[in-house]
Amino acid sequence: MAVIRFVRQDDLLEIAEIMHNALEPYYGGDHKAHAKRIVETASSQQEDSKGHFSHSQIMYVAEEDGKIIGLLNFVVKYQGTIKISPLILISEARGRGISKLLMAKVQDYAEKYKVRHIYCTVAEKNELALSYFLNNGFINAGKAINHYRLDMNEIMLYKVVQHEKEYIEERTISVVPMEESDKDKVRTLILDRLTSYFNGVDDRWVDALFEGYARKGSLDPNEKYKIIWVAKTNKGEVLGVVAATPKKGDPIKLMPMIACNIQAFSAFLIDLPHILREYGHKVYTHTVPTSIEVETLQYYGWNLEAMMPEAYKEGITTQQWGLVLEGEIMKNMRVKFKYFKAIISGEKPLEVRVGYDSIKKIKPGDNIKLECGKESRIVKVKDVRIYNSFKKMLENEEASHIVPDNPAEALAILQGIYSPNKEKLGVYVLEVNPV
Repeated sequence: MAVIRFVRQDDLLEIAEIMHNALEPYYGGDHKAHAKRIVETASSQQEDSKGHFSHSQIMYVAEEDGKIIGLLNFVVKYQGTIKISPLILISEARGRGISKLLMAKVQDYAEKYKVRHIYCTVAEKNELALSYFLNNGFINAGKAINHYRLDMNEIMLYKVVQHEKEYIEERTISVVPMEESDKDKVRTLILDRLTSYFNGVDDRWVDALFEGYARKGSLDPNEKYKIIWVAKTNKGEVLGVVAATPKKGDPIKLMPMIACNIQAFSAFLIDLPHILREYGHKVYTHTVPTSIEVETLQYYGWNLEAMMPEAYKEGITTQQWGLVLEGEIMKNMRVKFKYFKAIISGEKPLEVRVGYDSIKKIKPGDNIKLECGKESRIVKVKDVRIYNSFKKMLENEEASHIVPDNPAEALAILQGIYSPNKEKLGVYVLEVNPV
């Protein structure tokens, strides 16, 4: 059984050999000299007197039967971040959960000292390490060409550390086509959010946007038609707006794509690829994102394609972000945390929605990706049943399979989520099984 412990000075020869063997195929430089520096620092005072931004070096090893089978060194930065450099397991130790034990040490440190995020770089050809980090919540931040060696690209990865946060009420947010009654709220939102970053965004610009929406039935890119969606709460509050313009050659420009909070912004990134697939092969947007919007774009697979200084306004650098819509796009569905957990545990086999166009397209046999914050799980649709009201539906379906924690209040809960006008679209019961 492996034991995780702090590194000691007398581990140096073993660690130097492990680092050389693991890193030599991907990186230039003297890996044994690198091992000497970090082992000497981590095994003594830990303070990194030679690192310009580095506060300290901390190293753990995994030992079994007197032999080192894995190691993790992490560098604590003055900026409130941690860099993993490196994480290595010998081949015989892989697939046994040892990397999880080592990574727990980083997570514990990050939580204790309120580190903002953990990051690392991985050679693109090191597919094993790359898949490990991506499968454990790290986000692909980009690629550095010929970085540590001329023939080797480097992938930059990071993971935001989730500390205790102020409670944020979960609200039901729907991405739906803009209605006439939404226009005043959309206008206010656009003028409040865009004028600081884009010259020419005024009432005339918004009028032209709405006129393009009126031409949406043409389906002719030369008509510059628009398709507009809003992110709305069940109480009708407009939290975001996206306007899509299909272009010649089938890319789709999203302009604007703005939201009042990250929940609404995430709702667009989750829902729009499935909605827009029939209009083109790629979506892109011109934006000036906040740091949390950048993180969210990267999390959902968008790529930064261009930096455009003063493209829309003096002193402002606009960014182009894009997402290629390859093949069939799986339907994503956002659910609240308690329902997400109940569905994947099998306690809640029925998910109830109303008949939006995207819901009407779901059929038995489809896979759906459930999204809850940064957690996701794929479920398979076993059956789809349709009713004309929530009341009629509950006469035929088991309420405890829909609202397992409060079946007696199922009708009130559903009517609190969807207004009577939405209920009239039809009530869809999706019977699902976790894959």
